[in-house]
Amino acid sequence: MYKYLIISFFLFSCTTALEKPSFSEFESKANNKEPLSVVFFGGSLTWGANASDPNRTCYRGYMMEYLQKKYPETPFKFHDAAIGGTGSDLGLFRMERDVLSHKPDLVFLDFTVNDDMEGVSREALATYESILRQLLHKQIPIVQVILSCGYHFKEDYSSQAMVRRTDHLKLGKHYSLAIADTYPVMYEKLKTGKVTVPGIWPFEQTHPDDKGYRVFFEVVKKSFEEAVSNKLECKLPEEKLYSEIYNHFERKKLVDTDLPDGWNRAKTYRTSMWYDGLSSRWIDDVAMFDVKDKEKVKPLTFTFKGSMIGLMGESNHEGLTFMIKIDGEIFPNVDIRTNKTSDIWRWDTSRFGKGSLFRWLCISKSLSSKEHTLEIIPIVEEACKKGQLRIESICVARQ
Repeated sequence: MYKYLIISFFLFSCTTALEKPSFSEFESKANNKEPLSVVFFGGSLTWGANASDPNRTCYRGYMMEYLQKKYPETPFKFHDAAIGGTGSDLGLFRMERDVLSHKPDLVFLDFTVNDDMEGVSREALATYESILRQLLHKQIPIVQVILSCGYHFKEDYSSQAMVRRTDHLKLGKHYSLAIADTYPVMYEKLKTGKVTVPGIWPFEQTHPDDKGYRVFFEVVKKSFEEAVSNKLECKLPEEKLYSEIYNHFERKKLVDTDLPDGWNRAKTYRTSMWYDGLSSRWIDDVAMFDVKDKEKVKPLTFTFKGSMIGLMGESNHEGLTFMIKIDGEIFPNVDIRTNKTSDIWRWDTSRFGKGSLFRWLCISKSLSSKEHTLEIIPIVEEACKKGQLRIESICVARQ
């Protein structure tokens, strides 16, 4: 049973007919008391992990409070579009549902840390740039937020290792974004003894306490204020630095297709181990295989054309494992930490504990751009009496 993924075309070219995304226009609307929509798009540092009250005492919370006080009679709608542990590869496929659907007048964009600060992957830069071009094509001004972690300030750590930060800064200048780079500000405060690493990151080295988020906020606020004061206009030049890799992409919802035997439509979980992992915030109904249907289950099979493919869904500690075949051959799972390969792909939350979470799995970013067939084959051990495999969508991108 073959399902065909029709790849959507997003060709973001700049024409003279398009207005430039303008911070002065945002300011004008705010001063005229027009309703404004603001989206915070990123990972756990945008969500506010380890803040005492993430909706109030992270940079996002402080920024919402600041805007409301700066424009007290302006009706704002703020949208949290931040999922911990995810980068721009997933963000590319979340744009329509979690960002553009809110018709934002301004977007604060994260992802530099989660795209791997020391990474050199051109594919990660391509997904990030594609997000920029989508937003700018809609004339949405962007504050590019580059956050930092405690381990970036170890004595033996060089800022030269922060390759992703350098590349994102290059993209920010290429598109004339408002750039809020927290690294040099935090570095100066640490160097002069105004703050300490344990004082900013008392729990662990990635997510700060409220004091660290306050520093992040001051940097973001300053960037926003300078963009407004300078009447900054973001640009959408025809020249793309990286995004020619992923000009075409689609998120295909499985419940919109004819599901094979053993797979059924199901509602998402309504509880999670932490709030930004609550799957019902990020996905719709899922295609579910339950172990009780193991006698009649058939593989989910799709035909697609693309170089990048991933799965969106949800799981709990009883989530089932599965096998993936591409073009009839078993596609191995490579552990990036150990470089070991396995025929088994895990889809559970057991390493975090017992509970449910939103899941994203990027299977590959380096397939050939020809047509491929994907098979997802649930694995059920003989003694297994309980468990499900719950997938919402297949995500595909190509040049």
